[in-house]
Amino acid sequence: MKIKNYRPSKGFTWALFLVIFTSWIVFKCVPLTEKEQEGQIKVLMEAKNRRLAQEFDSYTSEDFSRLPKFDSRKYALLKRNGRFWLIPREYYADSGFKIRWPTDVNKLLKKEWRNDSDRDYAFNVFMYSPQYYGDTTDYWGREIYNNISCQPKPYVGNFKWNGVLIRIYDSYHRNIKDERYLDVCLTALKILNEEIKEIHYVN
Repeated sequence: MKIKNYRPSKGFTWALFLVIFTSWIVFKCVPLTEKEQEGQIKVLMEAKNRRLAQEFDSYTSEDFSRLPKFDSRKYALLKRNGRFWLIPREYYADSGFKIRWPTDVNKLLKKEWRNDSDRDYAFNVFMYSPQYYGDTTDYWGREIYNNISCQPKPYVGNFKWNGVLIRIYDSYHRNIKDERYLDVCLTALKILNEEIKEIHYVN
């Protein structure tokens, strides 16, 4: 028995085309509400800010040649807010550094936290230039990133440090909170203040 391949009729094809074309025309021509327009503008501005921040945070070979020599096996170079930072490879992660719970917290804060299992959980600490965000307030107009490090909820993991925006993110969503989460934040602050070094042009 020979099976015929199905081919849509020309009428069906044209009808489908008209439906798609009409939907596109309606989407393009129906005016957006003021709230929708504001939403689109905000999305475009945020994308622009991120692109500008990425350009602002990238360093060139000329920058590298003007900086003091450092051991790249021990440190990673990061540029944020026009300044250069050396992050120990032990902690380095994309866009900042990481904290292992509870190993790093216990080591740096001299604590004795125990985990539910034998493995560590990672917290990523993102370092952003202020240019990255066009708006640093929440829905109620409260500053998300302020100069108070490790402040009480709801922004215990968001603060400014030396002109850089710091955001702590729980990679495993283990719901580590309260005093334990505060210790994660204090560990991040200790790494920022004692382990991460700023370097400047030497020529």
